[in-house]
Amino acid sequence: MICQLNISHKFKSNNFDNRKNKISFIIIHYTETKTLVKALKLLTDKERKVSCHYLIDSKGIIFNLVDLNKRAWHAGESKWKNFTDINSRSIGIEIVNAGETKKAKYNKEQIRVLIELIKSLKHKYNIRNERILGHSDIAPLRKIDPGKFFPWEQLNRYSIGLWANVSSNMSKLTITEYKNFLVNLKKIGYRYFRSAKENKLVIDAFHRHHLITLVGKPPNKSSLEKTKKLLKIKDIDLKE
Repeated sequence: MICQLNISHKFKSNNFDNRKNKISFIIIHYTETKTLVKALKLLTDKERKVSCHYLIDSKGIIFNLVDLNKRAWHAGESKWKNFTDINSRSIGIEIVNAGETKKAKYNKEQIRVLIELIKSLKHKYNIRNERILGHSDIAPLRKIDPGKFFPWEQLNRYSIGLWANVSSNMSKLTITEYKNFLVNLKKIGYRYFRSAKENKLVIDAFHRHHLITLVGKPPNKSSLEKTKKLLKIKDIDLKE
């Protein structure tokens, strides 16, 4: 059941242009600000040229800043599978949160309304779970939001996003297993595998979403098993 959402139109951003593609992604961000006021200043600043469709404040109030039929500027340079111009294909949701480096947690009301909002959008636009992603998933070289404190597992209990449980296995990967792990990440949708340095950032993005205790660490047997289980999820699109 999808609850009726109370969405405020009190604030608007002029940072948008026209979409070139239909909506097929939801991208989740944090504002990296402590307050709604600072978030609004950032997301409406004509010089910064960033925006989003929805902003959720610390009290769980949802603000619609850009109409959904317009292309908000939230994703930047990003890729998922062979999709580019993610801004044209997505709905951007920002959550007021000081950020991972500040060890800021999300509060229950923010997550509750986020779940209801995504359920509604997912139903309206027929968005697949594998295309409900974090900013760091699509831009792993530049971004870490919504961060390792974002509750992806909790969202998955409401059929939002992809998740797979694996047992802990800290054993190192063999060279062959490491190569298979990277192949699996590419099949899932991650991009930017152009150097050893970039590979580490992409792996961190995967761990930040799926295995937060491994952020900043090399992949292990649990990492590989997680990719295998994700690729076995029913209806996941394995096409490029």
